[in-house]
Amino acid sequence: MANPIKSDYVNLGEHKGMKITLWPNSLQIERVEKDEKTNKWETKEKITLAPKVLEYLGVRIPAFIAMIDAQKGE
Repeated sequence: MANPIKSDYVNLGEHKGMKITLWPNSLQIERVEKDEKTNKWETKEKITLAPKVLEYLGVRIPAFIAMIDAQKGE
């Protein structure tokens, strides 16, 4: 298996976060939570995006954010 190109973590609050890993052929996003009983991190959801999907989203994300911001202003 190939090594990841880059990994990152986004903190979403206490014991919750998103692990983002860039692989040579995809981008993987995992929603993780820390189990308070076992004190271990568990993956709750995993999404793998192919380059074609990333290209599709990449050009549209600024517009998506603008639409979200517009809804907040109402």
